[in-house]
Amino acid sequence: MKTVEQTLIEAGRAYTIAAATGCVIGYVGDDGAGGAQLRLGKYEHKPEQEWLFDRVGENSYRIHCRANNKVIDLAMAGTANGTWLQLWDDVLGGSQMWTLVPVNDGTVRIISQWASGRCVDTVGIGSAEGAILQIWQESPGADQLWTIRPVKDRKPAA
Repeated sequence: MKTVEQTLIEAGRAYTIAAATGCVIGYVGDDGAGGAQLRLGKYEHKPEQEWLFDRVGENSYRIHCRANNKVIDLAMAGTANGTWLQLWDDVLGGSQMWTLVPVNDGTVRIISQWASGRCVDTVGIGSAEGAILQIWQESPGADQLWTIRPVKDRKPAA
């Protein structure tokens, strides 16, 4: 079986992280300052919706926002179900480490290495625009399954 990085992730390449509805993870706020909340939204080809995966071990990553190089982090380094995801400066912290676990249908679970294996999830099992991201214990719900797709390079306007 191939690892995630053999099938999905290339160093230096930007990706979207999408829910089953096609809504992608992005941040809320004008500048993505530390503590900016992560939510789902319609993909608008903006760098605040695009992510770079910094490999730190087998299937293990820090996930950087293309817009500002901040990383996906657990608010207040929380470990409980319901802890929200935020953007934060990369401090090489455990709350910023994620494992990608392939699921048979081509999706992945994004699992916190800090929070006893809790998965990236949406509040209220939402998958529509505006759904807030949190961590939660693994469940069979589709709101914990993510599709990682490379961002296609856009040609400059003529």
